[in-house]
Amino acid sequence: MTLSVCVVAVGCATVTTDELTAEESQAFSEKTVVMSRYKELPDFAAQTATNVQFGLLGLAAAKSNGNAMIQNNDIADPAVEISRQLAAGLGENYSLKVVESGEVKVDSGKLDKLMEVYQGYDYILDVRTLGWRSIYFPTDWNSYKVYYTAHARLIDAANQEVIAEEMCNYAPEFEDSNDAPSYEELENGNGLRSELEKSVSHCVDYIATMAKLHKQEKTQNMASAEK
Repeated sequence: MTLSVCVVAVGCATVTTDELTAEESQAFSEKTVVMSRYKELPDFAAQTATNVQFGLLGLAAAKSNGNAMIQNNDIADPAVEISRQLAAGLGENYSLKVVESGEVKVDSGKLDKLMEVYQGYDYILDVRTLGWRSIYFPTDWNSYKVYYTAHARLIDAANQEVIAEEMCNYAPEFEDSNDAPSYEELENGNGLRSELEKSVSHCVDYIATMAKLHKQEKTQNMASAEK
């Protein structure tokens, strides 16, 4: 997984899973959690069998074409929807009051910068798109896979510390490459939007499960009852 994250993301960082504990969640009731948003997204590289042959020039063309796909089709940052769904789960499970940051955006993922921009909230749910791209199948140059990587953190503002953290890497699998979108379907937005929706669904489930963002008191009570 770490290797594939290195391929997708710009730069490679290893993230150790940090699980939310029942003790940490006990402080959530009636507290606020704000969702971060970022000013800029990483380049979306739309790699084809043609541009991949030209090294850095081909990569520049792939980024230019991919960014045009995102802009022309008004593709939203998948991290925003991942954050919304994770926040909704935290609100339902822990009575946290969810706040959307609206147009307040941050330009850095550094902890002190997030604390500065999102002052006045008890917790910050920080979900950031680290990398995304599309590339053709080696055996089928007319069909494409869309890869996506996101990093999620739940930050305790009062104590200035991360209390839950996980990285999600989505790599689609197809039994038949003909079921994957064509380059034209990426360009017109339909295939691209559909594949990114899969990324969102996967990452919400993965992050919530791995970082244990579910109702842990209930789990502990059930375990105690079984003893």
